[in-house]
Amino acid sequence: MNIFVFVLLITNFMLFLTKFKKKSIVYLLLLVLLLLVLYPYQSLNSAKDGINLWFFVVVPSLLPFFIINDMLISLKVPENISRMFSPLAKYLFNTSGYGAYVFIMSLFSGYPAGAKITAKLIESKKITVEEGERILSFSSTSGPLFIIGAVGTGMLNNSSLGYFLFISHILGAITNGFVYKLFTREKNIYCNVALSHENRNVRVGEILSKSISDSLITCGFIGGYIILFSVIITLLENIDFFVILNLLLTMLYIPKNISNYICTLLQSSIEISNGCKIISNLGSSLSTKMILISFIISFSGFSIIGQVTSILSKTKININKYIFFKLTHGIFSALICWILLKVNLLDTTTFHHKYTSIILNPIVLLETYLTLILCLNLLSQLFFQIRKH
Repeated sequence: MNIFVFVLLITNFMLFLTKFKKKSIVYLLLLVLLLLVLYPYQSLNSAKDGINLWFFVVVPSLLPFFIINDMLISLKVPENISRMFSPLAKYLFNTSGYGAYVFIMSLFSGYPAGAKITAKLIESKKITVEEGERILSFSSTSGPLFIIGAVGTGMLNNSSLGYFLFISHILGAITNGFVYKLFTREKNIYCNVALSHENRNVRVGEILSKSISDSLITCGFIGGYIILFSVIITLLENIDFFVILNLLLTMLYIPKNISNYICTLLQSSIEISNGCKIISNLGSSLSTKMILISFIISFSGFSIIGQVTSILSKTKININKYIFFKLTHGIFSALICWILLKVNLLDTTTFHHKYTSIILNPIVLLETYLTLILCLNLLSQLFFQIRKH
């Protein structure tokens, strides 16, 4: 039975790569429906796990950031920050200063905040679609809560390793954006919109209501993808999909250790949290696990890509290009992680556990986020006042 379902899934995937994409999606949905009927108890439990993950972890982590960021954009705070960072952003990534703003916000809040902020800026006509694509090459990142807390402390039992992964992840994002700038034509991708200096009467209540409404809708989309992919992962495990794939690769004379890594990467690329957990439980060396986890965190997984696709659906951003960005981000992060491990540029023992509580406390993180925004806004206004005189 499992082999039969495996063959159907592979055949369906081959159809998807041809001109019969629509039919393959229909067949896939029917197959998933069949598996839901065959494994109702397992599907129900995985859906519950997905709901718990979304409601107790994702919503408390992301919803406040989404609401605050939407309000900041409506109040035109990013404009001042954008002007201050414009020279640096143009030099590194060939974007306006909004690129630096999205990058900073994404560092704090993690996936898929970078995509959400970029979509909001495009809808507000602050940036063009082309600039949005360029910004996403370096501003779609995971946050310290997940990398240092969940992966470093929770999965690898060492918060210092979480810092190591976080640094590799961020350096990979910066490298990705810089390389994309080098390999694309220089052209005017900025919006010809004058920055507003007028003092209008701001209806804070109206802005707050709209920000909450939009942010709740976005969180709802994210929850749907988390639940769906939780069920899909469970169904694939129940039909031994990756076990059969591993056996098939071995029969094709692919060395067992390589086939194991291929199956692990494929399984891990479905959903980032589950993927990092799978890799952390491997019997491989710590350095190998670190490199693989670094790739998976930066690639983000198909669940996150699905969430981003939903968020960017109205922006006309090329999703295939975004997936390519995440793939190269993963490669750069893994490469940087490998280099740092080889040359020992980062001594993880220098980090003390007392700093972990500061990074992992959501209240402190939110306060730091707001303080940073306030400081950047004040600095930018001071900077341009000095330039005027």
